[in-house]
Amino acid sequence: MHPLSLRLSAIIVPLLVASLLQAGPASADDDAPPSGYPSWAEVQQAQGNEAAASAEVDRINQLLAGLQQKSGELGAAAIKAGTEYAKAHDALQHQQAVTQKLAEASRQAKAKADSLRKATSSLVVKAYESGGFDPGPWSLANAAIAPDNIQNFALLNRVLDRTAKLHDDALSASQASAAATAQEQAARDVLAQLDSDAAAKAQAAESARRAAEDSVAATDGQRKTMVAQLASLTSTSAAVAQKYQEGQVALAAYQAAQEAKREAAQRQAEAAAAAAAAAAASNQPVVQPPISSGGGGGFGGGGGGGGNVVNDPAGARQYASSRLGAYGWGQDQMQCLSLLWTQESSWMTDATNPSSGAYGVAQALPPDKYYSAGSDWLSNYRTQIDWGLGYIRDRYGSPCNAWQHEMGFNWY
Repeated sequence: MHPLSLRLSAIIVPLLVASLLQAGPASADDDAPPSGYPSWAEVQQAQGNEAAASAEVDRINQLLAGLQQKSGELGAAAIKAGTEYAKAHDALQHQQAVTQKLAEASRQAKAKADSLRKATSSLVVKAYESGGFDPGPWSLANAAIAPDNIQNFALLNRVLDRTAKLHDDALSASQASAAATAQEQAARDVLAQLDSDAAAKAQAAESARRAAEDSVAATDGQRKTMVAQLASLTSTSAAVAQKYQEGQVALAAYQAAQEAKREAAQRQAEAAAAAAAAAAASNQPVVQPPISSGGGGGFGGGGGGGGNVVNDPAGARQYASSRLGAYGWGQDQMQCLSLLWTQESSWMTDATNPSSGAYGVAQALPPDKYYSAGSDWLSNYRTQIDWGLGYIRDRYGSPCNAWQHEMGFNWY
């Protein structure tokens, strides 16, 4: 099957092309190329915007993943610092209990020292009051000289020994109290510092955790915004691309229609020239051939039918439309059939492919396949159409299926 030199794209919508090809005579404005569709540059710009937004979403997702990981690490650090602070605070509380015991021990030591001092004083006073010795400065000498004072001297000795013992005990108790007080204060100071340091670390860790969570929340908000923008840009890009494709379909259909018009005009001129030459040779008046509404892709005229060939594209279309029901199809298939045979033969009875030899409206190859529909196949488009409709039914099931194959492979 011979194609038109301009092949329609596989994405052409048959209804749109058919409406353009089968439209009646157009005004100068109607005959202009389609306009108002986006250019390829606009499609690329829309796709570029979509790609940029997609890259930004990917970047934000990566950033968010890093922030979430950091937030998790800071959260763990905050928990650890809080645990350490709790331990330090418990230690301080424990030491406070210990220092309370030390304070009580210090108080008891002080009380004991006071008691011993009082006991010593009381002992001296009692010895004096009982007349056991004279506390004057000469009492010891007198006791040593007078034999009758030996008993008093022994009592004085015991008093002095007891007083020394009480003094030593009082001194030890006082020293113990001072040591306990110093130990209490030192322990309190150390643990207070540890508690303060732990509290500061816990507070810093918690602040860092909250800041990380805030950063995660802000970044996630930005991500959601960008995802929404990307969805909008994707929709816009798809819409622009769709409009661009529609424009390409319209342009291809327009160009095909223009090519068909040019070929029809050329065929008409060639037929008129041939008729004029024949009339001049036979000295007969020139008869203008009927005007074709479509054109083939470089088909030769006069496929062997001579003067009996009837080229009537409009009549051929009308006949084909009337025969669709006999093959089980509705009129909706006529649009696809019109596109198919306009591209194949421009509905010309004697359309001949100079390369393959395919002939007629349906471009049978070899042409004698038409014999199965009638012996007048060389000149009768009805016979060619009947054979062609049967061929389409048996091979493709419907004209629209055949047209889809034609668009994909440029033959059917």
